[in-house]
Amino acid sequence: MTARPDASLIAALERSHLHPLWDRYKRITPVAPQAKDAPMHWRWRDIEPFTSRAASEVGIEDVERRALILANPAFGGETVTTHNLIGAFTVLEPGDKAVPHRHTAAAIRFSTRAEGAVTIVNGRRCEMYEGDLVLTPPMCWHGHINEGTRRTVWFDAANMPAICMLDASFFEPGMRQDERFWDVGAEGSAEYRFPGDEARRALAGAPRAADGARTHRYTKNGSSVMPTLDLYLKHIDEPTRRMRATWNAICLVVSGEGRSAVGDKVFEWSRHDVFTIPHWTWAAHEPRGGAAELFIVTDRAIYERLDLLREELQ
Repeated sequence: MTARPDASLIAALERSHLHPLWDRYKRITPVAPQAKDAPMHWRWRDIEPFTSRAASEVGIEDVERRALILANPAFGGETVTTHNLIGAFTVLEPGDKAVPHRHTAAAIRFSTRAEGAVTIVNGRRCEMYEGDLVLTPPMCWHGHINEGTRRTVWFDAANMPAICMLDASFFEPGMRQDERFWDVGAEGSAEYRFPGDEARRALAGAPRAADGARTHRYTKNGSSVMPTLDLYLKHIDEPTRRMRATWNAICLVVSGEGRSAVGDKVFEWSRHDVFTIPHWTWAAHEPRGGAAELFIVTDRAIYERLDLLREELQ
């Protein structure tokens, strides 16, 4: 192989901690996004037995959270579900209290089987009924308690990977012995809780989005519910158009059954399954045996605020 005429110069530059643009500009400026992760699908029927084991084998008093995080192998053992986001299921036994804490990551709770559970956010009481959404915005104190008589499980999502990538993570633990944290009477629905029945009514009256599905966006003052998380409820009663975007998504099946083609994968999903749509990956959905609903957590707000948002339909 013939040596480059500028090989000596490049070697000298690199020894001086300088890099020439001309031999590596394609690596520095790719022509399009290339997701590191393939789409992933987690079936609730596979997850549920682990919720029972976690409840019986892990004492809530010994851990910060009894949560099962959906880990994508594409990230080499890192606790990441898809780029910028994690999804999880949290388990509480009757009487359990998940210790208060706060952090810079933005997080949410979506009630799947959480009847009897309550999340306290900044001194506000947020009861969790089926389909309810509870926000825990950055640096808001929050903890969870199961006041019911049965085990509770809900879906969590957060943007910890994005915050850690920026090296902007701060975390403050609370006091397990501080009973005052739980002794609150103020309801937090207006600020932190979005009732499921209201979201379903809004979804029923929503116009069809560009992909053909009815879509409800959770908003505050006309914008995303938090500056770095954007959340949606999607009603699918016919096949959608294929779409791709610069943002990432984690999809929780709220109800129904269906099929999604995401990149080169096809997922057959049912209630409480979870699957991912990595950024700049074509995705389309169709119901099976009736309409279906998806709750979708995205980092779209980040890309929108940075003027990096791009979406395409076919």
